[in-house]
Amino acid sequence: MKPTHTGEALQERIVRARESAGYTITEAAGQLGFNNYQTLSALEKGTRNVTAYELIEMAHLYGRSLDYFFEQDVLPEATPLWRRTETTGEATREQRTFLTFLERYSTLENLLGLKRRWTEIRSPYDHDDFAHDGFAVAAKLATDVHKKLDLGSRPACNLLTVLENKLRFKILHLSLPRGVSGASIVDDRLGVGILININEAPWRRHYDIAHELFHIVTWDIFSAKEIGDGTKKTRPEQYADIFASTMLLPETHIIEGLKDIAPDDKIKRVDIIDLAKYFAVSTEAVLWRLVNLRKLKRAQVQNILSEPAFQDLDRTMRRGLSQEYKTAKFPTRFASLACRCLMEGKISRGTFAEYLELERSDVDACLAEMGFAEESYEKVAFA
Repeated sequence: MKPTHTGEALQERIVRARESAGYTITEAAGQLGFNNYQTLSALEKGTRNVTAYELIEMAHLYGRSLDYFFEQDVLPEATPLWRRTETTGEATREQRTFLTFLERYSTLENLLGLKRRWTEIRSPYDHDDFAHDGFAVAAKLATDVHKKLDLGSRPACNLLTVLENKLRFKILHLSLPRGVSGASIVDDRLGVGILININEAPWRRHYDIAHELFHIVTWDIFSAKEIGDGTKKTRPEQYADIFASTMLLPETHIIEGLKDIAPDDKIKRVDIIDLAKYFAVSTEAVLWRLVNLRKLKRAQVQNILSEPAFQDLDRTMRRGLSQEYKTAKFPTRFASLACRCLMEGKISRGTFAEYLELERSDVDACLAEMGFAEESYEKVAFA
């Protein structure tokens, strides 16, 4: 198969797809079933023509559509804002997986004519506002977003559903390399995306989503250089923490909860864990929020967090909670849109299976499980 476009040669597009997916030529050759890397090298150099089957396999491995290899012009690849806890965290393949998910999700929305809504919570503040009193602005912004989204008294329990269904955020849970906790992106073509490390405890994932939400809300305010890669607590990262803490632990509700379990103003360690369980956040988040509300002192919190006995108690009291907050890789809305597109003939069964990472033989079972059997999908006319 020879290139059919006049721009970038097919072999150059193949190389770019492999590199952006994070594969060395040896790794890719093995995954593609070639006997040695020289075969793939010949394809990439153009000294051997690629077959249709080989190109399909490359598209699947590199997370690309076949159109990518033949389009006249390819737009620059969107770059997510990564959040790392260690400098060693690399996520090249995960970035491509994330972008592929966003591309497919956007395709489904476009096929169904769905509009995006994230601009409803865009920050009304600018860079100068944050420069004047950034922490107060971040807290105020969190309160405003909490109210606008109607997150209730336990925001962490509602946040994911509200972002996905009300604002149409595209949120993917993926196993990420050590030291990488997540990423976010705002892109005109792809919409808003959040990537969360599914290996984290549920209460930490809730906090990570809220943290990434701050970066999305303030996407046009801070540069990537100002924010950094998450390994250092830059000012925007500190603002994101304040935002997440304030939104997930609203002052009125946490004070009320505190009065219920500690009416004599004497907080026991078990009370802290109970509060964290109720609000579905980490005990660390609760403790630092109580510092911000002047209910505890910084030195007290540092001592509590350093106690092995407290850490053991926390793990014991939370045992089994991970199942309660179990999260699938793909959002229910993504799967539902894929079902709608298939039922309406907008995508093929093969595309449906590829999008949801299913065997073709499992497509009918998936449709039935999602409630999209033929008889349940019949249209009912309005009166």
